[in-house]
Amino acid sequence: MPGGQPRTGGRSSGGSGSGSSGGRSRNELWRLLTEYCTPRRDCGVTLPSGPCGRIHVKDKRVQIIVERRQYLHSSICSDKDCETTVEQVFYKNPDKKRPVFSDGKFFGQSSPALVAKIEKAFTDLIDEFASTVKPGKEENTEDLPVLYESCCAGHCDDLIYLLEFGKIKALDRYTKEEFSEVMSCYHGGQAVGHHMSFFMHYIVHFFIGTKLLLYNNVEQAPKLHRMYDSACDGQTFLPYQRKNLHLWMKDLDVTTEMCKAAFRCIYLYVYWRRKFEPDYNIETDRILELGNGERIGFWCFSSS
Repeated sequence: MPGGQPRTGGRSSGGSGSGSSGGRSRNELWRLLTEYCTPRRDCGVTLPSGPCGRIHVKDKRVQIIVERRQYLHSSICSDKDCETTVEQVFYKNPDKKRPVFSDGKFFGQSSPALVAKIEKAFTDLIDEFASTVKPGKEENTEDLPVLYESCCAGHCDDLIYLLEFGKIKALDRYTKEEFSEVMSCYHGGQAVGHHMSFFMHYIVHFFIGTKLLLYNNVEQAPKLHRMYDSACDGQTFLPYQRKNLHLWMKDLDVTTEMCKAAFRCIYLYVYWRRKFEPDYNIETDRILELGNGERIGFWCFSSS
Protein backbone atom coordinates (compact mmCIF):
# COMPACT_ATOMS: atom_id res chain seq x y z
CA MET A 1 0.00 0.00 0.00
CA PRO A 2 1.24 3.54 -0.68
CA GLY A 3 2.74 5.27 2.29
CA GLY A 4 3.38 2.05 4.17
CA GLN A 5 6.26 1.63 6.60
CA PRO A 6 9.43 0.18 5.02
CA ARG A 7 10.47 -3.15 6.47
CA THR A 8 13.90 -4.69 6.73
CA GLY A 9 14.97 -8.13 7.83
CA GLY A 10 17.87 -10.55 7.59
CA ARG A 11 20.76 -10.30 5.21
CA SER A 12 19.96 -10.77 1.56
CA SER A 13 21.64 -13.58 -0.28
CA GLY A 14 22.53 -11.08 -3.01
CA GLY A 15 23.77 -12.29 -6.37
CA SER A 16 25.93 -10.89 -9.09
CA GLY A 17 24.03 -12.22 -12.09
CA SER A 18 25.02 -12.07 -15.74
CA GLY A 19 23.52 -11.02 -19.02
CA SER A 20 22.17 -14.49 -19.78
CA SER A 21 20.75 -15.01 -16.31
CA GLY A 22 19.18 -11.56 -16.55
CA GLY A 23 17.41 -12.64 -19.73
CA ARG A 24 16.11 -15.73 -17.98
CA SER A 25 14.96 -13.67 -14.98
CA ARG A 26 13.09 -11.21 -17.17
CA ASN A 27 11.45 -13.89 -19.27
CA GLU A 28 10.44 -15.83 -16.17
CA LEU A 29 8.91 -12.75 -14.56
CA TRP A 30 6.82 -11.77 -17.57
CA ARG A 31 5.84 -15.39 -18.24
CA LEU A 32 4.56 -15.77 -14.68
CA LEU A 33 2.76 -12.43 -14.77
CA THR A 34 1.14 -13.38 -18.07
CA GLU A 35 0.01 -16.67 -16.55
CA TYR A 36 -1.43 -14.75 -13.61
CA CYS A 37 -3.33 -12.38 -15.90
CA THR A 38 -4.74 -15.10 -18.15
CA PRO A 39 -6.84 -17.26 -15.82
CA ARG A 40 -8.70 -20.20 -17.28
CA ARG A 41 -12.27 -19.54 -18.34
CA ASP A 42 -13.66 -22.28 -16.10
CA CYS A 43 -12.83 -22.53 -12.42
CA GLY A 44 -12.21 -26.29 -12.47
CA VAL A 45 -12.81 -28.79 -9.70
CA THR A 46 -10.36 -29.73 -6.94
CA LEU A 47 -9.94 -33.47 -6.39
CA PRO A 48 -7.45 -35.81 -4.69
CA SER A 49 -4.50 -36.93 -6.77
CA GLY A 50 -1.00 -38.32 -6.48
CA PRO A 51 2.30 -38.69 -8.37
CA CYS A 52 0.32 -39.86 -11.40
CA GLY A 53 -1.41 -36.50 -11.78
CA ARG A 54 -4.76 -38.24 -12.20
CA ILE A 55 -7.92 -38.40 -10.09
CA HIS A 56 -8.01 -40.73 -7.10
CA VAL A 57 -11.57 -41.91 -6.55
CA LYS A 58 -11.22 -42.88 -2.91
CA ASP A 59 -14.64 -42.04 -1.50
CA LYS A 60 -18.30 -41.53 -2.39
CA ARG A 61 -18.00 -37.74 -2.67
CA VAL A 62 -15.29 -37.93 -5.33
CA GLN A 63 -17.13 -40.72 -7.13
CA ILE A 64 -20.29 -38.61 -7.45
CA ILE A 65 -18.34 -35.58 -8.69
CA VAL A 66 -16.60 -37.66 -11.37
CA GLU A 67 -19.76 -39.46 -12.46
CA ARG A 68 -21.53 -36.15 -13.05
CA ARG A 69 -18.71 -34.74 -15.18
CA GLN A 70 -18.03 -36.77 -18.28
CA TYR A 71 -14.86 -34.82 -19.10
CA LEU A 72 -13.27 -36.25 -15.93
CA HIS A 73 -13.81 -39.90 -16.85
CA SER A 74 -10.58 -40.12 -18.83
CA SER A 75 -8.55 -38.66 -15.95
CA ILE A 76 -9.17 -41.40 -13.37
CA CYS A 77 -6.17 -43.22 -11.91
CA SER A 78 -6.50 -47.00 -12.27
CA ASP A 79 -3.54 -47.89 -10.04
CA LYS A 80 -4.95 -48.96 -6.67
CA ASP A 81 -1.50 -48.70 -5.07
CA CYS A 82 -0.94 -45.09 -6.18
CA GLU A 83 -0.68 -42.94 -3.05
CA THR A 84 -2.91 -39.90 -2.63
CA THR A 85 -0.60 -37.00 -1.82
CA VAL A 86 -2.12 -33.77 -3.18
CA GLU A 87 -5.27 -31.92 -4.13
CA GLN A 88 -5.25 -30.97 -7.82
CA VAL A 89 -7.51 -28.81 -9.96
CA PHE A 90 -8.96 -30.48 -13.06
CA TYR A 91 -10.40 -28.32 -15.85
CA LYS A 92 -12.96 -29.00 -18.54
CA ASN A 93 -11.13 -26.75 -21.01
CA PRO A 94 -7.59 -26.32 -19.62
CA ASP A 95 -6.30 -24.50 -22.71
CA LYS A 96 -9.04 -21.88 -22.85
CA LYS A 97 -7.85 -18.74 -21.09
CA ARG A 98 -8.88 -15.11 -21.01
CA PRO A 99 -6.65 -12.82 -23.10
CA VAL A 100 -4.39 -10.43 -21.18
CA PHE A 101 -6.42 -7.29 -20.39
CA SER A 102 -9.21 -8.39 -22.71
CA ASP A 103 -11.26 -5.34 -23.79
CA GLY A 104 -9.11 -3.16 -21.58
CA LYS A 105 -10.17 -5.06 -18.45
CA PHE A 106 -7.91 -6.78 -15.95
CA PHE A 107 -8.46 -10.41 -15.02
CA GLY A 108 -6.40 -11.73 -12.14
CA GLN A 109 -6.74 -14.71 -9.87
CA SER A 110 -6.30 -15.56 -6.22
CA SER A 111 -3.22 -17.78 -6.28
CA PRO A 112 -0.77 -17.43 -3.37
CA ALA A 113 1.66 -19.95 -4.88
CA LEU A 114 1.80 -18.14 -8.22
CA VAL A 115 2.02 -14.72 -6.56
CA ALA A 116 4.96 -15.96 -4.47
CA LYS A 117 6.77 -17.06 -7.64
CA ILE A 118 6.11 -13.67 -9.25
CA GLU A 119 7.38 -11.78 -6.20
CA LYS A 120 10.52 -13.94 -6.16
CA ALA A 121 11.19 -13.44 -9.89
CA PHE A 122 10.73 -9.68 -9.46
CA THR A 123 13.12 -9.34 -6.53
CA ASP A 124 15.64 -11.62 -8.25
CA LEU A 125 15.61 -9.32 -11.27
CA ILE A 126 16.08 -6.19 -9.16
CA ASP A 127 18.77 -7.88 -7.09
CA GLU A 128 20.75 -8.81 -10.18
CA PHE A 129 20.91 -5.24 -11.47
CA ALA A 130 21.40 -3.65 -8.04
CA SER A 131 24.28 -6.03 -7.29
CA THR A 132 26.17 -5.09 -10.45
CA VAL A 133 26.05 -1.30 -10.00
CA LYS A 134 29.59 0.04 -9.88
CA PRO A 135 30.11 2.76 -7.26
CA GLY A 136 31.02 6.09 -8.80
CA LYS A 137 30.06 5.12 -12.36
CA GLU A 138 27.44 7.44 -13.79
CA GLU A 139 24.66 5.84 -15.81
CA ASN A 140 23.65 9.24 -17.14
CA THR A 141 26.08 12.15 -17.38
CA GLU A 142 23.59 14.73 -18.65
CA ASP A 143 22.36 17.53 -16.44
CA LEU A 144 18.72 17.60 -17.41
CA PRO A 145 16.26 20.22 -16.17
CA VAL A 146 13.95 19.41 -13.30
CA LEU A 147 10.39 19.91 -14.48
CA TYR A 148 8.58 19.98 -11.17
CA GLU A 149 8.18 21.91 -7.97
CA SER A 150 9.53 20.31 -4.85
CA CYS A 151 6.85 18.82 -2.63
CA CYS A 152 9.22 17.80 0.15
CA ALA A 153 11.32 20.16 2.24
CA GLY A 154 13.77 17.38 3.04
CA HIS A 155 16.08 15.36 0.78
CA CYS A 156 13.39 13.18 -0.86
CA ASP A 157 13.01 15.15 -4.08
CA ASP A 158 16.77 15.45 -4.47
CA LEU A 159 17.09 11.68 -4.09
CA ILE A 160 14.33 11.02 -6.63
CA TYR A 161 16.19 13.22 -9.14
CA LEU A 162 19.38 11.20 -8.65
CA LEU A 163 17.54 7.88 -8.97
CA GLU A 164 15.77 8.97 -12.14
CA PHE A 165 18.95 10.08 -13.88
CA GLY A 166 21.31 7.41 -12.55
CA LYS A 167 23.56 9.84 -10.69
CA ILE A 168 25.52 7.16 -8.85
CA LYS A 169 28.40 9.41 -7.79
CA ALA A 170 25.97 11.75 -6.09
CA LEU A 171 24.18 8.81 -4.46
CA ASP A 172 27.52 7.62 -3.12
CA ARG A 173 28.10 11.01 -1.48
CA TYR A 174 24.99 10.68 0.69
CA THR A 175 25.77 10.62 4.38
CA LYS A 176 24.21 8.35 6.96
CA GLU A 177 22.36 11.36 8.38
CA GLU A 178 20.90 12.27 4.98
CA PHE A 179 19.90 8.66 4.40
CA SER A 180 18.13 8.55 7.76
CA GLU A 181 16.34 11.81 7.01
CA VAL A 182 14.92 10.46 3.75
CA MET A 183 13.95 7.09 5.20
CA SER A 184 12.16 8.74 8.11
CA CYS A 185 10.32 11.35 6.04
CA TYR A 186 6.57 11.44 6.60
CA HIS A 187 4.70 14.39 5.18
CA GLY A 188 1.60 15.31 3.26
CA GLY A 189 -0.86 13.76 5.65
CA GLN A 190 -2.28 10.27 5.92
CA ALA A 191 -2.70 9.88 2.15
CA VAL A 192 1.07 9.92 1.63
CA GLY A 193 2.59 8.67 4.86
CA HIS A 194 6.16 7.48 4.33
CA HIS A 195 7.26 9.45 1.27
CA MET A 196 9.69 6.99 -0.33
CA SER A 197 7.21 4.14 0.15
CA PHE A 198 4.53 6.28 -1.49
CA PHE A 199 6.76 7.18 -4.44
CA MET A 200 8.22 3.71 -4.99
CA HIS A 201 4.77 2.12 -4.82
CA TYR A 202 3.72 3.99 -7.96
CA ILE A 203 7.04 3.47 -9.74
CA VAL A 204 7.07 -0.29 -9.10
CA HIS A 205 3.52 -0.76 -10.34
CA PHE A 206 4.07 1.46 -13.37
CA PHE A 207 7.04 -0.66 -14.39
CA ILE A 208 5.36 -4.02 -13.82
CA GLY A 209 2.06 -3.07 -15.46
CA THR A 210 3.54 -1.31 -18.47
CA LYS A 211 6.15 -3.97 -19.21
CA LEU A 212 3.45 -6.63 -19.02
CA LEU A 213 1.44 -4.78 -21.67
CA LEU A 214 4.50 -4.43 -23.90
CA TYR A 215 5.50 -8.07 -23.42
CA ASN A 216 2.06 -9.26 -24.54
CA ASN A 217 1.63 -6.68 -27.32
CA VAL A 218 -1.67 -5.53 -25.80
CA GLU A 219 -3.38 -3.19 -28.23
CA GLN A 220 -6.26 -2.01 -26.06
CA ALA A 221 -4.52 -1.02 -22.85
CA PRO A 222 -6.30 -0.10 -19.62
CA LYS A 223 -6.21 3.55 -18.58
CA LEU A 224 -3.28 4.71 -16.51
CA HIS A 225 -4.19 5.84 -13.00
CA ARG A 226 -4.73 9.60 -12.76
CA MET A 227 -2.34 9.79 -9.78
CA TYR A 228 0.54 9.72 -12.26
CA ASP A 229 -0.52 12.98 -13.89
CA SER A 230 0.85 15.27 -11.19
CA ALA A 231 2.61 15.24 -7.85
CA CYS A 232 0.15 15.67 -5.02
CA ASP A 233 1.48 15.87 -1.47
CA GLY A 234 4.13 13.36 -2.53
CA GLN A 235 5.85 12.37 -5.76
CA THR A 236 3.93 9.77 -7.78
CA PHE A 237 6.16 9.45 -10.84
CA LEU A 238 9.58 10.27 -12.26
CA PRO A 239 9.40 14.07 -12.50
CA TYR A 240 11.26 14.47 -15.80
CA GLN A 241 9.46 11.56 -17.49
CA ARG A 242 6.03 12.84 -16.47
CA LYS A 243 5.97 15.09 -19.55
CA ASN A 244 5.87 11.92 -21.69
CA LEU A 245 2.90 10.28 -20.01
CA HIS A 246 0.51 11.50 -22.71
CA LEU A 247 2.41 9.16 -25.07
CA TRP A 248 2.06 6.13 -22.78
CA MET A 249 1.21 3.03 -24.87
CA LYS A 250 0.79 5.29 -27.92
CA ASP A 251 4.47 5.75 -28.73
CA LEU A 252 6.10 2.43 -27.84
CA ASP A 253 9.65 3.81 -28.02
CA VAL A 254 8.82 6.53 -25.51
CA THR A 255 6.93 4.03 -23.35
CA THR A 256 9.93 1.70 -23.35
CA GLU A 257 12.23 4.54 -22.28
CA MET A 258 9.87 5.38 -19.41
CA CYS A 259 10.02 1.73 -18.33
CA LYS A 260 13.82 1.76 -18.43
CA ALA A 261 13.94 4.90 -16.30
CA ALA A 262 11.46 3.43 -13.82
CA PHE A 263 13.41 0.19 -13.49
CA ARG A 264 16.70 2.05 -13.04
CA CYS A 265 15.07 4.02 -10.25
CA ILE A 266 14.00 0.76 -8.57
CA TYR A 267 17.34 -1.05 -8.63
CA LEU A 268 19.30 2.08 -7.69
CA TYR A 269 16.98 2.50 -4.71
CA VAL A 270 18.00 -1.02 -3.60
CA TYR A 271 21.68 -0.27 -4.27
CA TRP A 272 21.39 2.91 -2.18
CA ARG A 273 19.70 1.22 0.77
CA ARG A 274 22.29 -1.55 0.85
CA LYS A 275 25.03 1.05 1.30
CA PHE A 276 23.58 2.06 4.65
CA GLU A 277 21.77 -1.09 5.82
CA PRO A 278 24.05 -4.16 6.01
CA ASP A 279 21.06 -6.33 6.94
CA TYR A 280 18.78 -5.02 4.20
CA ASN A 281 16.79 -7.88 2.67
CA ILE A 282 15.19 -7.21 -0.69
CA GLU A 283 12.74 -10.08 -0.23
CA THR A 284 11.23 -8.54 2.90
CA ASP A 285 11.18 -4.92 1.73
CA ARG A 286 7.48 -4.09 1.73
CA ILE A 287 8.13 -1.10 -0.53
CA LEU A 288 8.70 -3.58 -3.37
CA GLU A 289 5.63 -5.73 -2.72
CA LEU A 290 3.36 -6.26 -5.73
CA GLY A 291 0.26 -7.37 -3.86
CA ASN A 292 -1.14 -8.81 -0.66
CA GLY A 293 0.24 -12.34 -0.92
CA GLU A 294 -2.81 -13.70 -2.72
CA ARG A 295 -3.24 -11.21 -5.57
CA ILE A 296 -1.16 -8.77 -7.61
CA GLY A 297 -2.47 -5.24 -7.27
CA PHE A 298 -1.64 -3.54 -10.61
CA TRP A 299 -2.31 -0.20 -8.94
CA CYS A 300 -1.02 1.66 -11.99
CA PHE A 301 -4.27 1.09 -13.86
CA SER A 302 -7.47 3.03 -13.38
CA SER A 303 -10.40 1.03 -12.06
CA SER A 304 -12.89 3.09 -14.06
